[in-house]
Amino acid sequence: MKIFSTLATKQSTPFLRPFVWFGNIFYKPRTFFKQLIGRKFAEKSVVFLVMQSLDNSMKMVYKRFPFSRISIENKKENRVPAYIDIGQKVMHRYAEKVDGLPQNATTEVLFNMSSTAHILGGIPMGETDKTGVVNDKFEVFNYPGMMILDGSIIPGNLGVNPSLTITAISEYAMALVPIKEGSTTVSLEEQMAHL
Repeated sequence: MKIFSTLATKQSTPFLRPFVWFGNIFYKPRTFFKQLIGRKFAEKSVVFLVMQSLDNSMKMVYKRFPFSRISIENKKENRVPAYIDIGQKVMHRYAEKVDGLPQNATTEVLFNMSSTAHILGGIPMGETDKTGVVNDKFEVFNYPGMMILDGSIIPGNLGVNPSLTITAISEYAMALVPIKEGSTTVSLEEQMAHL
């Protein structure tokens, strides 16, 4: 993540945003170089993953000219945005509160390309609140009824897209939640018994 990070750059037109970025470097060279050579990036970073519900899409296409390659194609009318205003505001407010350095992905700033990542780890499972954040049922210690069911409970890189793993863990965890009295929901055990 560190090699794809750079100084946060405010919204401008896709053409002008790289120039705004160069201006940030010119006015804040120490901050820029601190970000480049800072140590313990993973230990000192918080990654904000901004989800959005805009009607957009992208597709991968095979191109032969000038050389064979897979390319991502975005249609202009429903292009995936590289800048999401509310996400930027939250990031800047958080950075201000913790005296942090707000950063964006370099590809977003320089090439107007949105990026995504499957952030894994950070919420370890343990036997007590001294050894982990969640128990073996994915419940947060000392917060009854609160569960964490995303990539943060997966301790390391799986080497493949983790979506199905996250889905399977979530299905398993939901099967552990007791069905409320009077509910017409069929339990997983009952569903499996009919197979």
